[in-house]
Amino acid sequence: MAFCKVRILSLLLLSGIFLLGIEVEYGNAQKMCLQVCDNEVAYMTCPSSGDEKISGVCVNCCTADEGCKLYRADGSLICTGTPQ
Repeated sequence: MAFCKVRILSLLLLSGIFLLGIEVEYGNAQKMCLQVCDNEVAYMTCPSSGDEKISGVCVNCCTADEGCKLYRADGSLICTGTPQ
């Protein structure tokens, strides 16, 4: 009876390790971003718009397109968007 419990616990442990390994592998392939507005962002510039300041945007450092730069009202850089 005790041997049966040990086998079941071992099987559950190995299954958990296997499933966690798969989750980590696929978790690195995709970036998860919360769709929340960063209230600090006053405007942004993007490579596609040149030096034009785009204001009234609802973005954060995670959701900004690649190369887009987010700025505070005082002109200080918050972050630059990275590939997703």
